[in-house]
Amino acid sequence: RTLFNFADKHRGKYTDAIPQASNFYQSWSGYNDELVWAAAWMAKATGESAYSDKAEDFYDEFQNVQGRPSEFSWDDKTAGAQLLLWDVTGKNKYKSNVEEFLDYLWNVDYTPKGLIWLESSQWGSLRYAADLAHFAMQAASLGVDTENSLEFAENQMNYILGDAGRSYVCGWGNNPPERPHHRASSCPDQPKECGWNDFNNQGPNPQVLSGAMVGGPDYNDN
Repeated sequence: RTLFNFADKHRGKYTDAIPQASNFYQSWSGYNDELVWAAAWMAKATGESAYSDKAEDFYDEFQNVQGRPSEFSWDDKTAGAQLLLWDVTGKNKYKSNVEEFLDYLWNVDYTPKGLIWLESSQWGSLRYAADLAHFAMQAASLGVDTENSLEFAENQMNYILGDAGRSYVCGWGNNPPERPHHRASSCPDQPKECGWNDFNNQGPNPQVLSGAMVGGPDYNDN
């Protein structure tokens, strides 16, 4: 509650306070989506109508969270906020938002082997696919386009786990990744020191980062 109240009272992007961070993670969508998202989660967690009212007030206040987003990701939580609002309020306008986003997903580009491909997918394609699979499963559990949502989610998860010919999850399935970009995975067993030579080692990482998903392939499934 304290953190939510702080975010509501002191509105702004984190890069306003830490400009250097914008070189790595810029908040292109702003903070409006996060305020709606946070209020809706508070409503779901507490069951208190004050938070659902707050989430709806934010939705009405911020026009950019009322339309159809182009992704569901670390940067843009709009789709998730709309889904949560449907969950906690049961109002059809939010269900319509979810239906519109799902229809968009069914009609975007896919790689030849079936991975969904968005404008943002050039860097870390699987994170978007995994986020959207989660979104689709939640939508299905709330009765929104259930059959298509479950089929989409299953296809994306199976792609990640190996249906495209190789696994993209460390320690799992056929030909899993052996050199994930991860500091601890690159280091030798203690008490040996870990440095740039370990980072630049061309062989498999000494530590298997079991369960970690790597960034993913390009548009041609490579």
